[in-house]
Amino acid sequence: MKHVFSDLEGLRIAIEMEKRGAELYRHAARVSQRPEVVALVHRLERDELDHQREFSAHYERLRDAHVEAEPYAEESSAYLAAVAADVVFPGGLVEMASHAIVDGPAAILRRAIQSEKDSILFYGEMIERAQSEAARRAFADIVTEERRHMQELIDMLMEVAP
Repeated sequence: MKHVFSDLEGLRIAIEMEKRGAELYRHAARVSQRPEVVALVHRLERDELDHQREFSAHYERLRDAHVEAEPYAEESSAYLAAVAADVVFPGGLVEMASHAIVDGPAAILRRAIQSEKDSILFYGEMIERAQSEAARRAFADIVTEERRHMQELIDMLMEVAP
């Protein structure tokens, strides 16, 4: 059975992406023995949890305003579902944890930056496909936040690997 989703479901995907990122960082902190890695991934986990709360607030505002547009067309839903499935740390826990243990802070930051880039592309698609103006604004706010976060990660990377 194919699933067709709406603007609100797109926001739920955004929330889940942040939740998954936080879980990956939490796992990396548990398996790493390197204090600099543990400190970094805990910070990144907090950032993802902050985003999860912020994106949840967007979802609640749209839901409370009864912004539940018609579901997206099947082809749009299928495309967005495929993109979302692979946006945040493709390869999952094992790959992230192995890089956290072996590669250190610079590699983790590079992977986090790539994840932010991928997320920004996904949310850009959501802006284009959103069926309500309120949803477009919510996704645009999310893109702005993700760009700000990506720049912060780039700045951090420049400190650890000039």
